[in-house]
Amino acid sequence: MNQYKEDVEIDLVRLFKYLLSKSRMLLLIGLVFGLASLSYKYYDVELSGRSFADEPNLVSYEKNVKQPNGTVKAEKQKASYNQFLSEMERREKNNEVQKSLASYEKATINSEIKVLENELKEQQKYMENSVLLNSDKVCFEAVHYYLASEKGVKNSIKLQPVIKNKYVPAVPQVQPAKKSKSEVNDDAEIIKLEDKDSSLISFARTLLYTDKFKNEFSSALGLSEDSSDKLIEELVTINKIDDISFSISLKATTRDEVLKLQKVLTQYDSELTAFLKNEYEINTDEISFAKVKPAYVESLREHENQKLNSLLIRIENKKEELNDVPLELEPVSSVDLNKLKLKKYAIFAFGGLAVGLFIALGAFTCVYLFDGRLHDPENLMFDDLKTLACVHDSSYSKASADEIQKLNESVEVLCKDKKSVTLVSTLNESEIVNVISVIKDALAANGISAFTIVKPQNMKSISEADALILAEKIDRSKLDDVIGEIVQIKNIKKDILGIVFA
Repeated sequence: MNQYKEDVEIDLVRLFKYLLSKSRMLLLIGLVFGLASLSYKYYDVELSGRSFADEPNLVSYEKNVKQPNGTVKAEKQKASYNQFLSEMERREKNNEVQKSLASYEKATINSEIKVLENELKEQQKYMENSVLLNSDKVCFEAVHYYLASEKGVKNSIKLQPVIKNKYVPAVPQVQPAKKSKSEVNDDAEIIKLEDKDSSLISFARTLLYTDKFKNEFSSALGLSEDSSDKLIEELVTINKIDDISFSISLKATTRDEVLKLQKVLTQYDSELTAFLKNEYEINTDEISFAKVKPAYVESLREHENQKLNSLLIRIENKKEELNDVPLELEPVSSVDLNKLKLKKYAIFAFGGLAVGLFIALGAFTCVYLFDGRLHDPENLMFDDLKTLACVHDSSYSKASADEIQKLNESVEVLCKDKKSVTLVSTLNESEIVNVISVIKDALAANGISAFTIVKPQNMKSISEADALILAEKIDRSKLDDVIGEIVQIKNIKKDILGIVFA
């Protein structure tokens, strides 16, 4: 019998149809597994007494991790909800600190920029109003020499050295790495202390540049009262010679203006002598009255232009430094714990559903492959066995009207000269009722009334039959039983008109 039984290939289309016919059962099994999985997770989250927020690997986020080679790489980290909250709180605090540091650094740089801009305005104002720089005429200069000699009194002023200028501008503190070489040099010039003066020279200098005399000098030249100190110092300059002698230089564009300055200087001489009359005897002489060399004016103009450009460069550098203030903020995100629960429930529910469907599909596929039933007419490989029709009235395929018509006509033709017809089947009559009905109608058309239905075991009836027709039902008949049925009939030398698949 096994010689007729060959390896059966899997009919994927029929298998798919078979599984579709079990779709309700598959879905039911999947829902049962899904519900069971959801119930398990709900108990684990809500009823087990454990904190869901402490469950590991609940939330994922990116964290910058320093590599052995010194580079920083963003890596995904998984943590519990509470660990995630702690990490986000740490990031928020760190970001606040970074913002504060950046804000402080920006405020410091802005303050430095304002100081430099004020210096720039003063420098521009000075250069716009400067008598020497804006003059295209030959300028004049008168130099007066002063010599002080101590008087022999008890309370004589001792010539102790003092700092000429006690005011030192505050130097902004910035990171050394961010300062250019030019700025370092400029700062060094700002904080550089000038040569030390004696108390006498210091007093003479202070008196010369009091508001009273600066206004007098400005008025003598027709300058505005708010003229900058630098503008006055350009025209009225005191130069130390030694601890008891100094000179005062007066410059202007005409001789008359120099004479006006000398008149104011006469008032200065009187007040200086009056202040120091008990301590010193002051002698003064004019030692020169001459034209200012053009080279001096050109040198002064070049120096002031360089200072102006230096201020402009420093301001631009500070603005660039302001834009380059680092602000590295770590990303901060938020997660809703209730949404995490719903997500977990959904994962377990769909996971359970998928597992249930997988198990059910595997089980029904195994049933299809290993139940030993007849699933396709091609499973029966007999050379002389004709297939009259294939009426797929199975659990997953309905009968075709064309196949029913084919069966009817095949029976009419094959049984035309027959007196009796026997239908052999391993199944009960109730399982092949559609085939029986068609065959009876075809036989009645030929006037044949002798029609019997027997089992394969009824060999006597089979051997006495005038014509034999086999009827089996796809997905119901056992493959081995059908093959045994055919072999047994052939062994008694009985011809089979054909087989009908229902």
